Amino acid sequence: MRKWVAGLLLSISVILLTISLYFLMGFLVQERQDNQLQQELQELMQEKEDDSEEDTSDDLEVDAGILALHEENPDCIGWLTIDGTRIDYPVMYRPGDKNYYLHRDFNGEYSANGCLFLAEECVPGNSDNLIIYGHHMNSGKMFADLEKYKDKECYEGHPTILFRTIWGNEYYQILSAFTTPVYTGNDFDYYSFIKAQKGADYEYFIREIKRKAIYETGSTAEYGDKLLTLSTCEYSQRNGRMVVVAKKIQQNES
Repeated sequence: MRKWVAGLLLSISVILLTISLYFLMGFLVQERQDNQLQQELQELMQEKEDDSEEDTSDDLEVDAGILALHEENPDCIGWLTIDGTRIDYPVMYRPGDKNYYLHRDFNGEYSANGCLFLAEECVPGNSDNLIIYGHHMNSGKMFADLEKYKDKECYEGHPTILFRTIWGNEYYQILSAFTTPVYTGNDFDYYSFIKAQKGADYEYFIREIKRKAIYETGSTAEYGDKLLTLSTCEYSQRNGRMVVVAKKIQQNES
């Protein structure tokens, strides 16, 4: 009887080990594919920029590289970069198809990493606040490095965000970094603020993000300033989010 039990336990252990190895191999293959795709996108963008004779230093002009990515997939509207972090990814936008890129890569294939994507409710050029979502991956990919903005030294060293879009290059000055629970019934629903109906709505949003800020940045915004909000999961609390809010500025202000 003991030999039979031991044999059964051994068989179960072998099966569990096999399953674990199967999922591990799948994860490693997926990560390699994602890394390769990211490299290909960066190379395509760089190649088109090198071929372009246009001067892209003016923030009203469009990068040839961004246009090339948009031609590859019309859902790609830009590329988000934050110096001092690993955040350097394309941004997707698919209005009417909620969370489409939550678990899809640039080509629309399954990916645990997903893509950075603009909230479907936002309308570039019209919304007061553009909200970009991304996963907080244990590997450090996507928006994991937003966690660095819990430290004021990170903000002081890297206070600006570059969002290169098909409409032109946009620069943003960080106003606030904070954490908050969501979907609690009485939380600060920063994710609902897209278009202010009146100045008071805008002022309330700014007041709340400053009140919740982990530290004072010394920067604020006034009604009419365009905002950019970056959001990812935060694991120190249930349903937590790490949020960074910035306002649009001119290139010479960055």
